[in-house]
Amino acid sequence: MYPVALLSFGRLRLEPCRDLERHYLDMLRPYARMDVHELTEGKGDPVRQLKDEAERLRPRLLAVNCPVLLTPEGTSRTSEGLAKWLVDHMNRGDKLAFALGSSHGFDPELKAEIPEQLSLSPMTFPHELSRVMFLEQLYRAFTIIRGKDYHK
Repeated sequence: MYPVALLSFGRLRLEPCRDLERHYLDMLRPYARMDVHELTEGKGDPVRQLKDEAERLRPRLLAVNCPVLLTPEGTSRTSEGLAKWLVDHMNRGDKLAFALGSSHGFDPELKAEIPEQLSLSPMTFPHELSRVMFLEQLYRAFTIIRGKDYHK
């Protein structure tokens, strides 16, 4: 099983989103060892908040050799493209950590430090939906890799 970390600011407050997260984490279980970490959002001035969040997130990102920020400005990939990207990193033995920012996104300095950035969509979605959508896309990518019919 392939280890994948999801680092997310804030917790899932909506019960339907918590249910969907559990659903996709259960579905991912045969493909990946998911490690979900919820980090508390910073408080106060947005600039100070982002700096604080970056300081707490940075060590976790630097602990893996392929940290990925989920940002609207990141690379857009199709589901098949994400599957190919994932296979390439799995074949290299990369340890992956995907980070989902807080309501203000990520500190610009952190974004400059982490070159790998992935966009779920150019549209803006609520944080809770973004988290569930990412897990669904990760599951979809693994089913594509394994040749399952899910993504059709």
